[in-house]
Amino acid sequence: MIKKNILVNTSTGLRVLLLVLLECMMVVPIVFSQSPIVDKMILDEYNQYRSQYFQEKLFVHTDKDTYLSGEICWFRIYYMDAYYHAPANLSKIAYVEILDRNNRPVLQEKISLLPGDANGSMIISVGIPTGTYKFRAYTNQMKNFGTEYFFEKTIRIINPQNLETDSAILKQHHYDIQFFPEGGSLVEQIESKLAFRVVDAYGRGQAFEGVLFNAKGDTLLRFRPLHMGLGHFIFTPEAGQIYRALIRFPQGEMIVKDLPPVSPGGYVMRILKDSAGRLTVGVKTSPEFSTQDIYLMIHGSHSVMPVKSAKLLNHKATFTIDSLGLEDGISQVTLFTQNGDPVCERLLFKYPKQQFRISGQTAPEYGRRKKIKLELSATDQEGKPVAGDLSMAVYRLDSLQSTDQTDIRYYLYLSSEIGPIESPSFYFQEDGSDRREDMDNLLLTHGWRRFNWNDITHQKRLYAAFAPEYVGHIIHGTIVNNKTGTVVPRTVAYLSVPSTRTEYRSNVSDVNGRVKFEVYGFYGSQELIVQTNPREDSTAHIEIDNPFFQKYSSFPMSDFLVPSKISPTLLDLSINEQVQRTYMGARLNQFTLQKVDSNPFYAVPDEKYLLDDYTRFQSMEEVLREYVHSVNVVRKKDQFQLFLLDNPNKKFFEDEPLILIDGVPYFYTNELFRQDPLKIRRIDLVNRQYSLGYQTYPGIISLTTYHGDLEGIEMDPHATVLDYPGIAEDRQFFSPQYETEKEVSSRMPDYRTLLYWAPEIKIGLQAKKQLGFYSSDLPGKYAVVIQGLTETGTPGSQLMYFDVKK
Repeated sequence: MIKKNILVNTSTGLRVLLLVLLECMMVVPIVFSQSPIVDKMILDEYNQYRSQYFQEKLFVHTDKDTYLSGEICWFRIYYMDAYYHAPANLSKIAYVEILDRNNRPVLQEKISLLPGDANGSMIISVGIPTGTYKFRAYTNQMKNFGTEYFFEKTIRIINPQNLETDSAILKQHHYDIQFFPEGGSLVEQIESKLAFRVVDAYGRGQAFEGVLFNAKGDTLLRFRPLHMGLGHFIFTPEAGQIYRALIRFPQGEMIVKDLPPVSPGGYVMRILKDSAGRLTVGVKTSPEFSTQDIYLMIHGSHSVMPVKSAKLLNHKATFTIDSLGLEDGISQVTLFTQNGDPVCERLLFKYPKQQFRISGQTAPEYGRRKKIKLELSATDQEGKPVAGDLSMAVYRLDSLQSTDQTDIRYYLYLSSEIGPIESPSFYFQEDGSDRREDMDNLLLTHGWRRFNWNDITHQKRLYAAFAPEYVGHIIHGTIVNNKTGTVVPRTVAYLSVPSTRTEYRSNVSDVNGRVKFEVYGFYGSQELIVQTNPREDSTAHIEIDNPFFQKYSSFPMSDFLVPSKISPTLLDLSINEQVQRTYMGARLNQFTLQKVDSNPFYAVPDEKYLLDDYTRFQSMEEVLREYVHSVNVVRKKDQFQLFLLDNPNKKFFEDEPLILIDGVPYFYTNELFRQDPLKIRRIDLVNRQYSLGYQTYPGIISLTTYHGDLEGIEMDPHATVLDYPGIAEDRQFFSPQYETEKEVSSRMPDYRTLLYWAPEIKIGLQAKKQLGFYSSDLPGKYAVVIQGLTETGTPGSQLMYFDVKK
């Protein structure tokens, strides 16, 4: 009996155990697939796409964000690889613009990105009206990926003589109300998190009370934002229902907004975080997708986690992720079907573990015209010294100029990935506040991808319309027929930059008449001369493109309160600026001599003649016949021909050489003989066959005037002459010294509000960096703003204050 009872009990226990096991099998959240084919396909396609398209990122540190007309805007450009944030070296030119609200440029500059050159300045013209402006920067390569990826920030310009602004825009009451289902879609009968964003015309979050109701008018729930117009609520959409939200603002305005449509079938993704820091990604689907395999991919800007796979059971599956494996900053979570199609996606954020801590020490208070000593050091998160590249601005604060909130840390980790956001520092507060829910609301309601997954899965190649300027600036143009207005293909075009350096380029137009020229060392605003060969085509001209991009982002610009004409602060600032311009104007416009190769494009000539070393003749024919013996001058009736001696072969070429004056080609030899030889300082000869681009020349005769500006030289009427901006010259920042008693007691007024600007401060591992500058005659509170990167691309910043007393 005992044995029987045991057998009976054992049999019952097995049945119970089997039932328990079967029940568990029905609720197990995840079973990993054994087929790695889709996993590998997703990773391979993503890695192949990313390896083909090098992306860049710029951050610009401006000295401040509010300017009076007539002031100088100083800036430093940090140029990085977009994936690793490490310093990059592909592009050599950056484009910087200040745009008004209608995207009309008021200031534009080209800036060299060569090491040590990535800084610049722009004078705020006295004709620019008061208003909010967009400061943006980009490279030619960045144009291929859309304007949303350009660096942008808002600056304010105050013109005391023109305080009128676009008041019609300033007073408009427009609200942007949007709802964002987590993962991308609302699906019938599946509980979803629905995030919302309610902002005004300037991107400022709004307080409100919200009510969700269905098509029958039944109230389902009430909601309100957590902070800055952002928040979320949870609800389950019913089949066949249409949902609307009533938004009521404190001023009494009410707006009804439709929610996104509800799909009858699909996938819903939900991410939760447990107390141990692990992330749970829950997936629910409509019945038709049950038992299918699904795949989860998580990647940051430069790293990819292994693709996880699962099988849907009871229309759901769960993935667990260790958040420690996430990359610092933004990560993208994408859910794929068993066919490799993306169906859900959202962003995650991991607060950076790697840190670049910049420390500065200075006294809290100084007198006027006193030396301010600043000691800088830099460490990582463990307190170990690190090397870095910094920029620093020291400026006076008042009711119109507050501390600039554009921080390199917030920009690289957040804003550059999801677009401009309101008060980014709010999400990085170090006061003990937990901003993780706020950050999650932000990520659910912002952001765009650098790529389209469908383009990747279908191996669609990106059409790169803009080539990276990895040598120098590329000038684009189109050859156009004068009579018909049609493009002229397969025609040689010539570009010259008149100078003593003899800058000359030639190229052939493509089938669309497009032509490009690559130039380097092209500083300042200079004349360009472009033309075709009139002996071959006298009915065409070249139209040069605007080098600045004429597409613009749709990001709203913030607003600021325009001061009144009787504002004491504005009056003081206006007087300060006028005094500075009067007494220090010349010192504020001193430029550093650029390091430019002074050799012509052909480098060293085979023969060089300085005509002032010889007896001067009155005609070019006499000069060439008497002095230049390696040139054979042939005259048939009224037509001249020139043939150069080919030194390597010891005989004259059978064809005429390339003839240049200040780098401008002359296609008719008679034109050379009509020039006044007294205007010519030097003649260079290249006595060998010379190849440039698609052209090969039987030697070169290059003449240079005294100033390289074609003064007194006749030009071909078919040539097009235009002013063209080159790379901006490097303006020197002026900071007066008060080292002696005489300098301190000088009656020369010093009304500087910007005490110091240092665009490139190199800080090493061994010693602390010592900096020194002097206070001005203006008392007040001053901010010290420091931005920078380590050699590996970790961003850091520091903000300090001190007072100047009377």
